[in-house]
Amino acid sequence: MDTSAGSVKQYSIVQHRYGAPGEVLGEVASLRLPPGPREVQVEVKATSVNPIDWQMIEGNRRLISRRTFPYTPFFDLAGVVSSVGSGITDFTVGDRVYADNEIGGGGAARYVNVNRALLAHSPERLDLAEAAAVPLAAQTALTCLDVGEVAAGTRLAVIGASGGVGHFVVQMAHAAGAFVVGVASARNRDFVMGLGADEVVDRNATDLVTAYGDRSFDVVIDTAGGRSQWLQARRILRPGGKFVTISRDEDGVVTPMSAIRMASTISARRIRGAGRRGIKYSPVFLKASAELLQRVTTLIDDGKVTPHVAQVFPLTLEGVNRAIELSRTGRAVGKLVLAR
Repeated sequence: MDTSAGSVKQYSIVQHRYGAPGEVLGEVASLRLPPGPREVQVEVKATSVNPIDWQMIEGNRRLISRRTFPYTPFFDLAGVVSSVGSGITDFTVGDRVYADNEIGGGGAARYVNVNRALLAHSPERLDLAEAAAVPLAAQTALTCLDVGEVAAGTRLAVIGASGGVGHFVVQMAHAAGAFVVGVASARNRDFVMGLGADEVVDRNATDLVTAYGDRSFDVVIDTAGGRSQWLQARRILRPGGKFVTISRDEDGVVTPMSAIRMASTISARRIRGAGRRGIKYSPVFLKASAELLQRVTTLIDDGKVTPHVAQVFPLTLEGVNRAIELSRTGRAVGKLVLAR
């Protein structure tokens, strides 16, 4: 067990204040601190960009989670164990690992200390760039399936099936034996079918109500957001069906008023769905954990789930800005990765 890492200089990409990424991110020297008793120090080899990353950098979510600056961004990370805390017995120096480091971030650091409760050995089938695409999105996807109780025979519609979370949902649901209908643009039809979808609906040409009729699904998993998804789901879901969503009705800055509206909307929809035959409204807020990530790892190593990496950028300041710019367009298929 190596606990000898000292306080030596490293270079990290750091956020100095809230604002546009190109204006508030910079590369600076920072301290490499030894891990605490229940921490594992990781030499970061790769990270990935999720929309929540740049939303947090811009300050759109500061009402929910305020940052202390300087802050090293990006939640996902994959790398190699460089040191372990005194209470760690199941990781050793040189192990390949990955995590969603939650509020600690650090994906853009050279070295980061990660709580053992968030860390897992990375899948044997993946290199570290591929592994970095997994933690946040795949854990979110698996949580959606758990909340929706997706199982063999479930009729499931996945809105945003080609995206970072959506492409994991489709694969996991297919592995569970569900009948999966993906909603995506026509250009991504073959991609979504290749993930294991039974059918694909072109979101620009038709909708699920027109294509399948009322009361035709057991579960809808929404990764796109917008009030229209809920209104559509109320028609296509059978009595007792579940609408599981990772998104809000409206994007943009979370203000006190928008937070009140969001809480009121969630409460009203849950009340409306009360009772055995009501349509259940279930927003998902990820609680990352080593146990959840290990379940994802097993699915990957069993060949049931594979992350799709749309593009790999260098883990440099220029690469970060380019990756965020592409992520903001919403047109990336799968995940965007930054690697050294």
